[in-house]
Amino acid sequence: MSEADAAVFEIFPWNRNFETGIETIDEQHKVLVEIVNRLAWHFASSNSELEVSHVLDELLSYAAYHFKAEEEIWKATLGEQEMVQNHHDGHQLFFVQIQMFRSSDEPGEKVMSDLFSYLTRWLAFHILESDRRMALTIKAVERGVPLSEAKNEVDSELSGAVSVMVSALLEIYEKLAASAMQLMREKMARLRAEDELARLHHDNLNSALEKQASEHAEQLQFLAYSDPVTGLMNRNGILREIRHVMQQEHLPAESFAVISIDLDNFHKVNARFGEESADRLLGLLARRWKDAIGKAGKLARISGDEFVVLLADSGKVEAQLKALRLTAEQPFMLDGGSVSMAFTAGVVRFPHHGADDGDTLLRQADHTLFRAKQEQKGEWLFLDADAQRQSVERQRLLADIRAGLAGDQFRLLYQPKVCLRTGGVIGVEALIRWEHPEKGTLSPMQFLPALEYHPLMISIGEWVISQALRQMTVWDSEGLALDVGVNIAAVHLQHPDFATRLAGALARYPHVAPQRLDLEILETAALGELDKAGSIIRECESLGVTFSLDDFGTGYSSLSYLKKLPVRTLKIDQGFVSSALLNGDDRAILKGIIGLSHAFDKKLVAEGVETMEHGKLLIRLGCYHAQGYAIARPMKPEKIAAWKKQWRPYPEWSAGEYVK
Repeated sequence: MSEADAAVFEIFPWNRNFETGIETIDEQHKVLVEIVNRLAWHFASSNSELEVSHVLDELLSYAAYHFKAEEEIWKATLGEQEMVQNHHDGHQLFFVQIQMFRSSDEPGEKVMSDLFSYLTRWLAFHILESDRRMALTIKAVERGVPLSEAKNEVDSELSGAVSVMVSALLEIYEKLAASAMQLMREKMARLRAEDELARLHHDNLNSALEKQASEHAEQLQFLAYSDPVTGLMNRNGILREIRHVMQQEHLPAESFAVISIDLDNFHKVNARFGEESADRLLGLLARRWKDAIGKAGKLARISGDEFVVLLADSGKVEAQLKALRLTAEQPFMLDGGSVSMAFTAGVVRFPHHGADDGDTLLRQADHTLFRAKQEQKGEWLFLDADAQRQSVERQRLLADIRAGLAGDQFRLLYQPKVCLRTGGVIGVEALIRWEHPEKGTLSPMQFLPALEYHPLMISIGEWVISQALRQMTVWDSEGLALDVGVNIAAVHLQHPDFATRLAGALARYPHVAPQRLDLEILETAALGELDKAGSIIRECESLGVTFSLDDFGTGYSSLSYLKKLPVRTLKIDQGFVSSALLNGDDRAILKGIIGLSHAFDKKLVAEGVETMEHGKLLIRLGCYHAQGYAIARPMKPEKIAAWKKQWRPYPEWSAGEYVK
């Protein structure tokens, strides 16, 4: 197979034009690119949707890690500048967009085609335009250039030829992504052809045709499991070997090992000698390492400068790595000079309780490698117990949540919202709890974080809406009419069918006026593209429901939310309220938020009113609607009526005065 054939799988080839000049970010960008290319490879060469899903989970996990590290670098120099805020919003939109692809009802092949097209365009803009702009601005500021001048300088530098280059690269990468999809179609055609050949064989098909089909199958087999540059196995090939090992019975714990290896500073070889010589070095290194490993294990090249070793005796990991290091350090003679190589490695011994399949093992090895590159580049690290435990716990928790949802283990409690001055009840907020059969009652913070960017969050959200509407129907039959607010994760709001499914839920409870249902959007979730979110909100408001922004003030995008999202109510985060009595800064923020609500003509509800003094302060500052323990704790729905009858506000609240 030629290099051109293999390139079909690499929908985003890396080259030095993508370097920002900040080594940490460049290394992380390479990992993102490698994961995207591997995602395309899995889709093009595997029948398992589970494998594609695992790699997509890995992409989201590593992107979250990368975005956090990247934003810390930007903020360290640029602080809370608008360009930093916009960069953060772009990151959050990425997660929302990926989730929308994952939950699409379109045919799988079309979804993946659209996904790869999106990823190639996003990567090019993210690296070439967005991150490079931030990096160049930081370097200019570090040289002493004032920030405003630095921005102008960078705008000038990134215009013209660079802009043309970005457009050209986008066109190239989209064609490469299309090639990957074409290969998938060819693979499906091959499978159909093989079925037909089997039928014809049963009818005594000509032996020459059988031979031709066999040769074609062998060629595709090589394409699926081999690396054309080095002749080694590729990721699919090593995965197949790992699975064969894991299928063995009575395998001693941690008797085998998977080693993920990344060559240090390999990009410098490309820069100095050129890509052709760099590929030749990889071939030479592969032969040396294959000889050094011998029959003790298997060797694969899974990306540009990343290798994987499957070792049959985990007790010899250190000795094997030292042997690989020794052979890599011996000079390689290339055109124009010689070079020696070093590497960093992550090691996972298996079988162990933290992984029951080959994909999980490779992800764990990759993550251990990432940690090694951050902590001790040029050395190797073993998977630690904490990382293994966290992986196991999250998977177990997700399985428990699925079972809990199917087994009716979740409940809604309701916390009243009142007017502080009059005591009038303006509604209740629905708050989810998990009645776990073994752990007892669990608060949202004990299980919702595990659902971040996971489709289960949408299932939970739809369950909450349905239960809240059902409870409103029950209260109405008892003569207790209450407005109800429910929390909606932004990833749920941006689901393509959100408005349609909401309309369906409302239709199932026709006696409940939609105006009494308030959807409280969690600001801490990723709203992504605000114009699009605003369009969804307006579509839902046409059904009659209202919207609030929950935990308002905790993010630096709050003002842009007010400008672009057609919400009616702001809910002040309880953190500002609870500390406002003692902290002047929080009191000033609280006063500013109240002022913003008046300026934008928004209703206002404060969370976290735990004492009489909190209520007095809010009234003085001009906020009259609130909820919190000083009013009522969250309670079961059947207790709301009795509470409402006996509820009276503090006398000090009715005497409070508003001061600007």
